[in-house]
Amino acid sequence: MNIIYVCTWNIFRSMSAEYLSKKYITDKNISHITISSAGTRAHPEPPFLRTLERLSFYWCDASSHEQRKITPELLWAQDLIICMAEHHRKSVNDMWFEAVLFNEVAYNKTEDVLDDAEYMQIYGPHFDMETYVHTIIDYIHDAIPFLMKNIENSN
Repeated sequence: MNIIYVCTWNIFRSMSAEYLSKKYITDKNISHITISSAGTRAHPEPPFLRTLERLSFYWCDASSHEQRKITPELLWAQDLIICMAEHHRKSVNDMWFEAVLFNEVAYNKTEDVLDDAEYMQIYGPHFDMETYVHTIIDYIHDAIPFLMKNIENSN
């Protein structure tokens, strides 16, 4: 089964979900799932250093991550397209593909995994970026076992 995570730039949320999922399936010796990620608006840009540092806390090395943008050809090769937010799902749907939200699969709820602008609206313009990065990556990390279990149970 080919699974792809989609966010905007493919340098934070979808990338984190990719590497945390790869670590999970390696640790659990799950060989029938492949994981990748892409962005709706990706252009050549390296991952955020804070993201790489927090992923390394979970023993994930994403230092060689290469950002990529969604294309019909890329999406065609996927069995499951998991979007981090509703606007990502709309972009995928606009390309005539079906997608689900990360939180729908993990927790059966239709909520976005917050981006920094949404987070700032909730916590104010002076929020701490390091806290934000840790909060989101920790959230994704904690959700991966539920997400993978739900995917396995649906097949």
